[in-house]
Amino acid sequence: MSEWYTDFMEPEITPSREIKLNSKMIVFFVAILLFQQIVAPHKVWGILLIGMGGALALGFLWARGLYNGLHFDREVRSHLAKVGDQLQERFVIENHSRFPALWVAVMDESTFPNYQVSTARYVRGKSVRRWLKGSVCYTRGQYTLGPTTLEAGDPFGLFSVRIQYQEVESMLVVPPIIPLPSIEIASGDRIGEGGTKVLTPNRTVTAAGVRDYSSGDSLFSVHWLTSARLDDLYVRMFDRMPTSDWWVFVDMDAAVQHGSDIEATEEYSIILAASIADRGLRNGRAVGMVAHGDEKIWLPPQTGSGQRWEMLRSLATVKRGNDSLFTMLAETQRSLGRSTSAIIISPSVDATWTNAIMSLMRRDIRVTVLLLDPIAFGGTGRIEPVLSKLAAWGINHYRITPSIYQRPAVRDYFVWQKSQHSQASSFTASDLDWSKL
Repeated sequence: MSEWYTDFMEPEITPSREIKLNSKMIVFFVAILLFQQIVAPHKVWGILLIGMGGALALGFLWARGLYNGLHFDREVRSHLAKVGDQLQERFVIENHSRFPALWVAVMDESTFPNYQVSTARYVRGKSVRRWLKGSVCYTRGQYTLGPTTLEAGDPFGLFSVRIQYQEVESMLVVPPIIPLPSIEIASGDRIGEGGTKVLTPNRTVTAAGVRDYSSGDSLFSVHWLTSARLDDLYVRMFDRMPTSDWWVFVDMDAAVQHGSDIEATEEYSIILAASIADRGLRNGRAVGMVAHGDEKIWLPPQTGSGQRWEMLRSLATVKRGNDSLFTMLAETQRSLGRSTSAIIISPSVDATWTNAIMSLMRRDIRVTVLLLDPIAFGGTGRIEPVLSKLAAWGINHYRITPSIYQRPAVRDYFVWQKSQHSQASSFTASDLDWSKL
């Protein structure tokens, strides 16, 4: 997770500040009045000159104070979330100027869907305004929070202040993991044999080697003799118990998908893939994943939480592609070891791809098919012929409908905190405790 966090952090960028005169006509009128007063002095010209010139000078000083005194900061509570989690951001506007900002418009250019941050608020002089903004993450993807622009001005509307913050923070929303109690994966386990031999830090019967100690490793696994000899900590690696590997195949072929946006079949396919992979990894299986979308996902079987997050990260951003399921299975079947389990997730009712299953079965690979019903997702095509063929071959198969997962409701909220006066004007975002908002 620490490696991910460094990817999300962007270098600090100095905001660009701009002050602009909204209309040059007032300067022209002040110049005319000044000329009139010099050429033909009169009390009327003097009053108008003092009024308009004073407003112009005061407006400039006011805008100049906001130009130098306004500061903005935003901080996201977490850069990583699952669908259904809450996105929370903290916002701070500081006004170091003695002039109040009668209106500060916050204009947000985030790509996070259905997330409205733009607002306008009053900020007193020498004070800070802070608030918390929240929303529900309801769709997977890689999003940006920011850039953000502040706009303010003097009370006469003569000058505008524009401050652009180009800093962008990344937000990754991974697919949810849901319980799948009714789905049983056909196992390729055999007595005395299993998948590829993989080293694991989990304690089993025999140790196969040592590796460098890393944070989180149990002290019970430390190999003290090696550690003493090499003057550093080393832990034992154990043979994984003989179980078959799982390969999860996700059909991302655009030609067979149905529905749109978050209710599309590929979204449910990805949720199924994430949930199946999570189940296998929690049961000590080595799980691999293949998907031919806009970018190809190829993750050989591995165990552990690192593999889980790598899969979730890949599934979070994959989109529809052009390779058919038949092509994907034909290209990858030689990479599958014997006596492994293949889990195929697809909405395709074209029986052509089932021919590739026969090749897998000849290599003693056990197959489980999760078939999304096109009609249930608003598409066309009968699923029964494919299910009948799979049943005749003795293949585990399941019909999937949208009822397998209920998406979270989208909720958006503001939590406002009153302005706080500060003689020193030393408030920063880090001073604000999340629990107090």
